[in-house]
Amino acid sequence: MKFPQVVICAADEWPAGQLRELAAEHRWLVKEVRSPAAARELLRDPRPTVLLVQIDPTEATEGLRLVAETHRSAPDVATVVLSDAKLPEEHRAAWTAGAFDLGARAVLFPPVARSVLEDLIGGLMAATVRRVIGEVPAKDDVIDLADGAYEHA
Repeated sequence: MKFPQVVICAADEWPAGQLRELAAEHRWLVKEVRSPAAARELLRDPRPTVLLVQIDPTEATEGLRLVAETHRSAPDVATVVLSDAKLPEEHRAAWTAGAFDLGARAVLFPPVARSVLEDLIGGLMAATVRRVIGEVPAKDDVIDLADGAYEHA
C-alpha cells in the first residue's frame, strides 16, 4: 500500500509543522528535506504526491530548477512554491508568472496562514489522488489506497 506523500523542500521546519496535523488526519506521509537533490530522490517513489518548495526569490535557481524538472518528469505531482521573502507587489506578479511557467500550481507569499496552507495542500492532494488512482477519496475523507486497488510495480 502506498500512502500519499507531501514532500517539503524547505530551509526550516515551519511548513512541515503547519501541515503535520492535516497529514496525520488523512494518513499522508510528510517527508522533509533541505535540498532539491533529496527532494528529487523522494519524488522517484510512485505515489500520489504534493511537492512544497520553499524558495527565496533572490536565490531561487535550484528551487526553480526542481519545480521545472518535477513538472517535466512527474506531471502528476502537484507543486506549490512558497516564498520565504516578502516582495513588492509589482515583483510578486512577475515572479508568480515565472513559477507558473515552470510548472507550479500555486505560489504563496508571506504572510501565509496555516489554514490557507492546509486548504491548498488538501485540495491539491485530493485532486492528485483522484487523478492517480481514478477515484474520489472515501466519504470519511481518509484516503485508503488499499481499497482503491492502487498498485504500482
